[in-house]
Amino acid sequence: MKFVVHKKSLIFFTIFTLCFLSFLFYPNDHSDIKPIKTSLSQKPNIDNVKGKPNNVIQPNEKKNSPKQLVICIDPGHQEKANTALEPLGPGSSVMKIKVAGGTTGVVTKKPEYILSLEASLKLGEILKKSGYKVIFTRTTNNVNLSNKERAEIANKNHADLFIRIHADGSNDQSTNGFSVLTPSVDNLYIPSLYKDSLLASQNIIEEVKNEQSTNVKGISYRDDLTGFNWSKVPVTLIELGFMTNPEEDRKLSDQNYLTNLLMKIADGIDRYRSNVIDDSSTINISK
Repeated sequence: MKFVVHKKSLIFFTIFTLCFLSFLFYPNDHSDIKPIKTSLSQKPNIDNVKGKPNNVIQPNEKKNSPKQLVICIDPGHQEKANTALEPLGPGSSVMKIKVAGGTTGVVTKKPEYILSLEASLKLGEILKKSGYKVIFTRTTNNVNLSNKERAEIANKNHADLFIRIHADGSNDQSTNGFSVLTPSVDNLYIPSLYKDSLLASQNIIEEVKNEQSTNVKGISYRDDLTGFNWSKVPVTLIELGFMTNPEEDRKLSDQNYLTNLLMKIADGIDRYRSNVIDDSSTINISK
């Protein structure tokens, strides 16, 4: 059989062969494409990339945070006083009534047990927002808790600080001022708690002094309080002011004033926390 090759077909085959060989052996260096450069100051942003792989190493953003303190807050008094007796301290033959009735606002007619609960709940919220764990001895007024039992709540919950919230009263209506009560160095029942209790009391006083609308009386040393003597944790008692003083009674029912005062108390607790962790504070033990 004889094959006939047309001239046009031969030309087409020759051109196709030359193009194919050129494609195979011609260098493909893409020299017209500029390389992408990155530097430490121009890292690609992987945060906006959807579906990031699990093996992408993220920076460790965890910082050392202060130890979380457990604060037990005791709103002083209750709706009905309990005049039954209990020992002043462990092993004491001295007996005191379980819980007194408290004072009353000379202008507002508000009982101390209502004010102390209002203030305690507000203080608790402020402290919770700052990272504290807060325990209350009571959250309602209709309870029957002795001062010994309140201290035992703080002990049971291993509180780092036991704060008792009260308001003051006097037969002299001109008497006014914020004060803090703390166990003395001579306390027979809790001598080991003197230093930390005083530190907390001092820190609170120093911060409340920054509240210019508050008259600060200072610190009083008391060893005759059942709520102190049964405590196994540092303890302090805050007297918010005198409800028997007309001006101070009105101020303690002013929510702006009360909130500002409680924020300063919380600042004092923050200061105490820092000093306890740093262990760098100095205590003035003079009475």
